[in-house]
Formats: sequence, C-alpha cells, structure tokens
Amino acid sequence: MKIVIVSRGYPSEERIYNHGFVHRRVLAYRALGHEVTVIWRHHRPPVAAYEFDGVKVQVLTPADALQMIVREQPDAVALHAPGDDFAEIIEGVPRSIPVHGWIYGAEIMPFYEVTERESHNAERWEKARKVFDRRIAYWRDLVARWPENFRMVFVSQFSADEAFRAVGQELPQWTISPSPVDTDLFRHEPRSTEDRFEVLSIRPFSDWRYANDLSAKAICLLAEHELFGRFNFRFLGEGHLFDEMVAPIRHFDNVSVEKTFVRQERVAELHRSAGIFLCPTRNDAQGVSRDEAMSSGLVPITNAVGAVPEFADPSCAWLAPGEDHVSLAQGLLALATDPEIFLAKSRAAAERVRRTLSLEIIIPQELALMGGFTRSNR
Repeated sequence: MKIVIVSRGYPSEERIYNHGFVHRRVLAYRALGHEVTVIWRHHRPPVAAYEFDGVKVQVLTPADALQMIVREQPDAVALHAPGDDFAEIIEGVPRSIPVHGWIYGAEIMPFYEVTERESHNAERWEKARKVFDRRIAYWRDLVARWPENFRMVFVSQFSADEAFRAVGQELPQWTISPSPVDTDLFRHEPRSTEDRFEVLSIRPFSDWRYANDLSAKAICLLAEHELFGRFNFRFLGEGHLFDEMVAPIRHFDNVSVEKTFVRQERVAELHRSAGIFLCPTRNDAQGVSRDEAMSSGLVPITNAVGAVPEFADPSCAWLAPGEDHVSLAQGLLALATDPEIFLAKSRAAAERVRRTLSLEIIIPQELALMGGFTRSNR
C-alpha cells in the first residue's frame, strides 16, 4: 500500500520527542513492505527536508502537502493530530483517496482545562483557550459538510467521548484504535524484589496535565515513613514547569533530577534499571509512555482519570483517585511492603501490553483500517 502520512510534528535530532509515536508507525509500516511518504505539515517550513533514523521527512505547507497528495495519488492518507490548520488537506484531498485523522487529545478536546491554570499563568491559559475555541469552531462547522472520505481515529473511548462533548454531537465517521507499543524495544525482563524500590519518572514538564507536582507531593509525604531511605527516585523531563515542580524534592539524597529528554532507546535502557513508573496524570487520552513502561515490566503508579482505566487496571497498576497524592504515596508503600504483589503486577503489566497494544496487533489493524475504508463502505 502507498501511504502518505501528514503529521503536526516529527522527530529530529533537535526535537527527538516531537511526535515519536508517528515515527514508530512509519518504521512498522515500512518493515511490512509498504511505501510511506512522510510530511511534517508546517506553515513556515524551516527546512525543505531532513532525515531522521533513516526516514526522509519533507517539511511542507498545507497547500504544498495537498499538491503532493494529488500528484502521488496514494492508496491512503493518514493525518496525525489534525486541527483547523489541516483544513486545506482534510477538505481538499480527492474523494477517491481515503483519509484518516488520528486524534490524540488536544486537537479537539478542551485541553486547556487541564494543561493550564489561569491562577498560575493567565496569559498562557488565555492563549490555550483561544486555540481551543478556534479548533472547536472548525470541527463544529465541518460536521455539516463532512467529507465522505474522511474518518476520525481516536486512541481511546474517553478521547472520543470528550471530543463529542466538545463538539456537541457525535461525529459522522469515526473509530477507535490506540497507539501501538514496540514490545521488542521495550522488552520485558523479569524484575527482582529489590526493583520495587527503584522508581522512575520520565515525563514532560510542559503543562499541568502530567501532574508532576503530585509526584513531588507524594515523595514529600513518603519522606516521613521509615522505608523512605530504601527508595531511589529518578526524574527526567523538560518543560517550563520543571524547576518549579522538582524544587520541593531536590534536596533529598535519594532523588535524582535531570532536565533532559532522551531517545526511546535510552528510555528502554532506563526502564531496565527500575521497577516502578511514577506517572500521575490529570487527563490522558491514552498514555503511551505508561504503556511503554508497562511493556518493560514496570508497575505504573498513576491516577484513574481520563483514559487510564481503559489501559491499566488494579491487576497491573496502582490507580489513585484524581488529584490524590496521598494515594500515590500509599501505592509506593504498598508495593514496597509486599514484594510478591509487586512482582505479580509487573508480570501482568508486560502481559497486558503484549495482549492488547503490541505492534504485531495494532499495526495490522491500522493498515486494514486504512485499506478497508473504500468508496463502497463510506
């Protein structure tokens, strides 16, 4: 199959975490023999093209991207994180070419409600609200003239429900297909009981959705317990909230903080030195970093909000109520005091990802999705 992928972003040497979940798909499609053209949609292309990890990435305006699609006549077009700024492509692709738009959250959900806090930074909050208002106005308008060859793909039922709530009605054509996990890269290695004291957190600090402040509060609370000294915490991440959110825990001898992002290969290595993945959240449309950690056998400690319950349950994770740092600390202690429970959850986490989210399962489903959306069944 000849596939053109148009993405809001794509990894580069300078921005290795820029839509890395799209890159994993590209590699998987190519490995199966499909011809894939990658376009990073950009209104002011900084470069014409570049290469990342063996993939040529063309950086094009929406108009130029549309021209290429019309010229190439692919079997399918996959849009990743489309919004109103993809309108030219969504509405301009010839109706004979099926188009799928993968929605990860902020493209249509009221993301500013959890990513920003008006009391913390009113300017950022207002800017995010205006972006959402513009995007949702586009989707509401498109519903009445929905292209017959366009189908939305949500990564979870939660993200679909939130989108429908924001739009005010169910969209004309949609389906659900979660993002896959490379279980070979994030391979499972059985944990030892001592790994329950090795806690890893690799998270963006770019907004409040990732709830890194709850991690800090949980650690401060845990510091009062006699077992605290046995734990080792390692935080890696980057974003404008980093220094503020790690400030309360920097002074602890058993807490390491690194203001950086690392390649997925390095993430997989870091997984192998830990047993617990501390990843609280205020609103996950899926939570791929948690799924990758589970694939490696780490036990996630997170919050049962958003789409989290669709991808993790008490058999393989510790699920705290929303905004509850006390429960997060309790989860760390529960696993510390019962090594057999920790080992059982670790095995269950790795098994669940392989059963539901592995490349071997999701990629064929995605290819069938794109190839099966023909004129006859639109």
